[in-house]
Amino acid sequence: MESQLNPNMEPEQEMQNVENTVSTEPVNQTNEAPQEDVPEKEEVKPEETVSEQEHTPAAEEVEIVNEDTEEEIPETIFDNCNKLEVTQALEELLFEQHVSKIKKQVSLLRSRFLQILKEDKDQALHTFLANGGNKEDFKYEPDEIDRRFDSAFGRYKVAKNKYAEELEKEKESNLTKKQALLEELRVLVDSEDSLKQIYDRFKEIQNEWKEIGAVPQANVNDLWQNYHFYVEKFFNKIKINRELRDLDMKKNLERKLEICEKTEALLLEPSIMKSFKLLQQYHQEWKESGAVEEDKKDELWNRFKTASDQINLKRKEYYDKIAQEQEVNYQAKLALCEQIEELLSQDYKSSLKQMNATGEKIDELFKTWKTLGPAPKKVHDEVWNRFRTAMTTYYEDKKEYFKKNKEEQVNNYNLKLNLCMQAEAIALRKDWKKATAELLQLQQEWKNIGSVSRKQSETLWTRFRKACDDFFAAKSDFYKDINANIAENLAKKQALIQKVKDYVMVDNKEENFENLKAFQREWTEIGYTAQADKDKIWEEFRTAIGQRFDELRAKAKADQDEIITNRINEAQNAGSLNNIRKQLKEKIKKLTPELNLLENNIEFFSHSKNADTLKNQVQEKIDGLKKELAELTNNLAKVEQRIKEDKEQASQESSENQE
Repeated sequence: MESQLNPNMEPEQEMQNVENTVSTEPVNQTNEAPQEDVPEKEEVKPEETVSEQEHTPAAEEVEIVNEDTEEEIPETIFDNCNKLEVTQALEELLFEQHVSKIKKQVSLLRSRFLQILKEDKDQALHTFLANGGNKEDFKYEPDEIDRRFDSAFGRYKVAKNKYAEELEKEKESNLTKKQALLEELRVLVDSEDSLKQIYDRFKEIQNEWKEIGAVPQANVNDLWQNYHFYVEKFFNKIKINRELRDLDMKKNLERKLEICEKTEALLLEPSIMKSFKLLQQYHQEWKESGAVEEDKKDELWNRFKTASDQINLKRKEYYDKIAQEQEVNYQAKLALCEQIEELLSQDYKSSLKQMNATGEKIDELFKTWKTLGPAPKKVHDEVWNRFRTAMTTYYEDKKEYFKKNKEEQVNNYNLKLNLCMQAEAIALRKDWKKATAELLQLQQEWKNIGSVSRKQSETLWTRFRKACDDFFAAKSDFYKDINANIAENLAKKQALIQKVKDYVMVDNKEENFENLKAFQREWTEIGYTAQADKDKIWEEFRTAIGQRFDELRAKAKADQDEIITNRINEAQNAGSLNNIRKQLKEKIKKLTPELNLLENNIEFFSHSKNADTLKNQVQEKIDGLKKELAELTNNLAKVEQRIKEDKEQASQESSENQE
């Protein structure tokens, strides 16, 4: 602002006019400087924040609001986002906007991410406990989305710290500039230049001071106290004439009218947060705008205050709406807590079916829970702990239930395994009527047996069902043409019996063995005979084939005994006999475990009323192995006796030679 003093007036006359017309500008009387940061949700009351220079002089410094103010972001905007959406939103913010504009959004995203992460950890712990794990052994493994979010948030912190460092450097630079202006102001106060020159430079210093940004908070009070000290000293030294004062008041009036208009325009701003931040800025501008004429002071103040009150009311209504939504969420979560507690009050541990059904309902309740927004902060943790406690109770009960039923499931497994083996034995039988009745009885027993573990259940059932299907398929095929070839089949079987009886053994025992097996296969390929002839004809064939196998085994035994005897007799030294003994012991060692296993198995079959066929087959193998072991043991005894005799003979010959 340029001075209106007359440059042609004598200094004495000029000073006299100033002293008669000027009034001193108000000076700050407080030692406290305003804070740089204003809480986001703290309501600004015009009667408390606006500089009332006309009523109470004040000149506190408030840092000019950063031009990079964030757009208003509702606190509930990310409440329905999942973890991937939160991570993607953070990455997009870092890519598209400057770090100074996204502080609120990043805070909301991180709060939502931590909420989801906490729920995921709790759910993972419940699943871990449900699967038999111990809480002390639980360790949450971050997934790919967790690592992406941590990486993005790390980049944000680096950018934020860099931006903060730049701001601090700028504040230090501003401090140096203001300190230089203070020194110039001090020199100006003591200057002997004309009033016009002094005043012009003084206004330039004021404008430069206002244009310089914020300084470090630690220097704010001292800086402003020194500034106002020199300002007061300047006004004590020179007094501005009435024309300059009127011009200042006119400009102050225009400034305050402009502030009123901008404040009233905020009523049309859709963003609550943006309008509130700008209102704070306008209050600071009001405090710095200076005094106006007395008759305009109250009128302007009331206009500004009315607009401010309306903006604060809109902001209050906005947060009241959020509070109402959070209260609705709270009531919904209370209802979910009551539902899950009602489920736990029932007898859900009476059966596996009931236990699983209750678990499915609890899972549905938890899915519904995750769709709800946040509850009020003061009850958020309380209601979540209540719901989580109920879920934990269920999963611990489920774990205990499965622990108690483990022995029962093992027993059920053995019972069903036994039924599978019996069904497989029945599937090989041809006595259709009796076998069918027994298989149906097995199916009923299967239904009455309790559950087994999921891992084993499907395998057992598939095995049992296959045996049943195989039996009924064979039965169905058999009865398709049951009466078609009865007489012809009887004749074929009688002819086969005669063929077995007439068979002449050849010198090759393997060929004989294969031929006898071929007779057995041919018998099984011949179809059904009349019930009256069935047992008789089978007994004839069994006797005939059994006699021929006995002949084959007798011949083989005789040949084997002859071979062993010849090898023993032909052995020329102890080394040959030791080799024969070693071979016999290895055969005995190999056959003995096989015999023991079959004897253990037949003990099992002795408790099964429907496994006669399989039991007979096993018994035949046992008898054969016993005979073979007896023969091997007998031959081993012969070898041992021969070795003993050779040693005695060698000892006797040695004694005779010494004599």
